[in-house]
Amino acid sequence: MFQKLFGFIGFIFLVSLVGLVSCASAFEIPRFYGQEVVITALRLPQLNTESPWNVDVISKEALNGKTNLGEALRSVPGIDIKSSGYLGSVASARLRGSTSQQVLVLIDGKRINSPLLGMIDLGDVLFNNVDKIEVARAPLSALYGSDAIGGVINVITKKKESAFSLSSGSYNTQKAGLSLGGTSFSLVRSDGFRQNGDYAAQEISQNLGWDLPGMGKVGLDLAYYNSDKGVPGVPNSPLDPLSASTPGDRQKDQNLFTGLSLKRSDGELETEAKIYYNNYYEYSHSYNFYSQLFENSDFRTEQKVAEVTQSRDFTRNLSLLHGIEAREDSGRSTYAGSHVIDNCALYGQMQFNQEKFDLVMGGRIDDHSAFGAVISPRIGANIKLADDLIFRASAGSAFKAPTLNDLFYNNSVWQMYGNPSLSPERSRSVEMGLDKSFGKTAKMSLRYFSTSITDLILWDYDSSTYITRVKNVGAVEVRGGEAELQYHATPLLNIFAGCTLQRSQDTNDINPAYIGKDAPYSPGIKYNVGVEAAGAVRVTASYIGPRFADGTNAIKLPEYSLVNVWAGREFGNYSLSLNIDNLFDQDYYETVGYHPVTFDQLGYPMPGRVMTVSIGGKI
Repeated sequence: MFQKLFGFIGFIFLVSLVGLVSCASAFEIPRFYGQEVVITALRLPQLNTESPWNVDVISKEALNGKTNLGEALRSVPGIDIKSSGYLGSVASARLRGSTSQQVLVLIDGKRINSPLLGMIDLGDVLFNNVDKIEVARAPLSALYGSDAIGGVINVITKKKESAFSLSSGSYNTQKAGLSLGGTSFSLVRSDGFRQNGDYAAQEISQNLGWDLPGMGKVGLDLAYYNSDKGVPGVPNSPLDPLSASTPGDRQKDQNLFTGLSLKRSDGELETEAKIYYNNYYEYSHSYNFYSQLFENSDFRTEQKVAEVTQSRDFTRNLSLLHGIEAREDSGRSTYAGSHVIDNCALYGQMQFNQEKFDLVMGGRIDDHSAFGAVISPRIGANIKLADDLIFRASAGSAFKAPTLNDLFYNNSVWQMYGNPSLSPERSRSVEMGLDKSFGKTAKMSLRYFSTSITDLILWDYDSSTYITRVKNVGAVEVRGGEAELQYHATPLLNIFAGCTLQRSQDTNDINPAYIGKDAPYSPGIKYNVGVEAAGAVRVTASYIGPRFADGTNAIKLPEYSLVNVWAGREFGNYSLSLNIDNLFDQDYYETVGYHPVTFDQLGYPMPGRVMTVSIGGKI
């Protein structure tokens, strides 16, 4: 109860400061909630209010003060971020009770989930050329295929901008960014707040485009990320939270994303063809406490994708989208060996629009080399009950393909083995809700969702043989509700709030003791409230309820509240800003791990108050 009250008191206290800065020079105010043009849920540009699947938009203004994707997603309802520390620590997202492998992450519509691990480290997606982020909390395998059980996170980049930014902050953290037209550079380094918690990363990206007469618009994009980070592990004890149980462990990551696209418009027919290539490399230098020697391991994964999508408006009220996709995933790692899998898919979508009624039907069939064909249908509708009241309802099926590790892992030392005969994880989801507008100043959304996930891929340990194998045996039921509010009190004052109530319950498992228990890392309640004044001050307060860190629900992570503040001012073409995360210096952690010697389960500490001063400007 103290944590809840603390969050609200801190928020109210900081809101009272808004009047002191309401006359400050204003940054751009985002468009009224719901009127954004979004693309992720339908793969077509459309007003958010006209889609059966709501999309949350994180504007570029809301990204001020954020370093990576993990930091930016924390205030979105329905998203649970799990991080093991500060910059350089692994961060992942769960959407509506799903696992991090059941959330698809895109950059400009192109998937970046690792085929070996099934997820992407959100801390490895840096921000310098990002225009906005769209979050669709709905099963979207009908359009995107594997991994979209919980939903899709789509990072949309800026195409052309010339600007710079410099910042300095706590833990000797330095950041620099430079954009010149379609080319962007980012540098981040930090000593970290724990022993062996240092981090250094560089990213270069390029977005180029040409209009070719008679052909259309050709786009070329490239992003290269390189990092060197310490891996501190859990602390040696709760009494020494800044210590590292693995003080000599290091990790290096290199990600390369490249793509070529062609967009062509022939009257009512829009065609987009694209090919892209993703390359993931990770090198690990870690201490083996049994041999008492350092060991080196690495893995490299490649993904090659070719896709053609066409959309056509047959009449004013009827449109059709269809496409074909071919993907090849290959990987090489110390324990999974070298393997190649491929997937071919066909998908289609019909959209029917009337003045009071919108209907979308679609589906996709994937043919995977490991498990065969899987079909993912969906249907959604908008009903305008009144000019200011919209009812949304949708239902769909989604899936997650087994990763290369799931299929081919082979560790004879620990006797852990993959399973080439695995089936995909499958889900069925239903959602319904109401969107109510109050003139042009406020909007409230209420939603109920239910998802049933079967054939979960779990590691089965046999105590009689000491062998662990991968099997399709798990099942989870997720039910919950979300509420969101946007209120424009004045043209310069915006207040927003969001709350998620959910329960993710294990209904089938290898271990009978897990059945009926809450799924790990899925809090039953989460809310956030915030205020933005003149685009020059933004204050947010978040509360994350208690959640369990194990399947038997014996390890309970305590609740916590955080208050973050950002303030900035423009001076012509230049800007100055101050960002403070965890204003009241709260102690909290989001995940636990095993100590490599004692095997005690300990929490990974999260950073205390982090202050950053930034300057920037247009060139």
